[in-house]
Amino acid sequence: MNFFLKSEQYHGFELPEYFVFDELLQTVKDTIGDTPYEECLQKDVSPEKLPDVNLDILLNKDGRYAVRPIMLANPFLYYFIVREICNEQSWKTIKDLFEIFKVPHITSCALPIIPKEKEPFHKSTTILNWWSAMEQRSIELSLEYRYMFVTDITNCYGSVNPQAFDWAFSLKGTKHERTCNNSIPTNIQKYLRAFQHGRNIGIPQGSAIFDFIGEIILGYSDLLLHEAIQRENIVAPYEIIRYRDDYRIFCNDKDVLENISYILQHVLESLNFRMNSKKTKISESIVTDSIKADKLAYIYNTPIFNKKGVDFDSFEKHLLYILMFARQYPDSGSIKTMLSDIDNRIEDWLKDKEKQDKKWEEVDLGQEDDVFSKLKTYHHSNIFPGGSIRAMSAVCVQIALENVGCCHYTLRVLSRMVDSLKDEHEKWDIIDKVYAILCNQPNSDYNQLWLQNITYQKDKKTAHRHIISDCAKS
Repeated sequence: MNFFLKSEQYHGFELPEYFVFDELLQTVKDTIGDTPYEECLQKDVSPEKLPDVNLDILLNKDGRYAVRPIMLANPFLYYFIVREICNEQSWKTIKDLFEIFKVPHITSCALPIIPKEKEPFHKSTTILNWWSAMEQRSIELSLEYRYMFVTDITNCYGSVNPQAFDWAFSLKGTKHERTCNNSIPTNIQKYLRAFQHGRNIGIPQGSAIFDFIGEIILGYSDLLLHEAIQRENIVAPYEIIRYRDDYRIFCNDKDVLENISYILQHVLESLNFRMNSKKTKISESIVTDSIKADKLAYIYNTPIFNKKGVDFDSFEKHLLYILMFARQYPDSGSIKTMLSDIDNRIEDWLKDKEKQDKKWEEVDLGQEDDVFSKLKTYHHSNIFPGGSIRAMSAVCVQIALENVGCCHYTLRVLSRMVDSLKDEHEKWDIIDKVYAILCNQPNSDYNQLWLQNITYQKDKKTAHRHIISDCAKS
């Protein structure tokens, strides 16, 4: 409740810094407390019949006719719906519901993230979560899957059928179906009508609580999708990532991928949702299609080298720049030069990391009045600038696939990054996936020659274990 009653969650859109609603929301909470909703209303007055209970704003999207309606919610109604969701009994019911919504092969990335400290800019924690869970994870999955299906829901919040709350809480149409023995869905619908002048369709936009309420319906759709896929007896490996109403589905079999997309379409239609045909496609270029087009354009049109050095602190952006350059000038000498440059950057960074990134930390041994009661030890940072090594390895693989003549330059970069990992399981899992992708390509003899360079250590360890085992048997 404290999270949802913070000013930055009350309005999900940017406002001048002097618009702070913490004191107002706290006053509303102190004034109402646990008083029932009906007792707070004047006689014969219903918010559903009152216009302008909120500040409704049409947010212009293109300078002309495309708009998005957002709402600065009435603070009293806002408190009532937060209280409905966050009282102890309701919260337990909702948490149990989300546990059931967690299904294999479908990941929802949109549950609220609580910032640990003051954010450097508006919604920075949410943006970082999207980048990590959606963009980075999509790039990483390109090491495992060949195709990606992308879509979203047209006017998702505006299309929510309020009856779907009853279905979600009763888990209608699933193997977990039960009788709904609580009033939460009824009360949610009541408050939503109050926000929307009695309109019985949709969810408002503009506050974190509305995003969370929407996630109840979308989480229920994940469960419906999972069970529908099971009924189709689909056994081919697949993975689905969803961020609110944005879907990315990964699979190595294009026919299976299309089948899953049709199943998703059927599930969404049953909930009054519809796929956005303009944003629906199947991609074979997962790495670049996982990143927003404007971000790619910004990366590619940034002068990468200047008098100060390299404009990109992020190694991932540097690699993406090389990938996009290579698509215009494949297998060119310039690509080899660029890959050599980033390899030198990474090598220098790793050397500096060894020297400078160790920090002294105090360790309390719990021995009072002892000269050794506190010792200092080195703490080694494990941060790699610009993204996960798995995601950056995926970008390297894409460069190698599209530029066979530069494969060994790419693998040298990849090898240097992967070798810096301390987690041996993670290291060899990445190497195995890279090996599988590049060796399955036609005429991959040259790739295999250079892949031996990054698998050599593992092969040597395996051979050493076999020798020890044979000696033991002897």
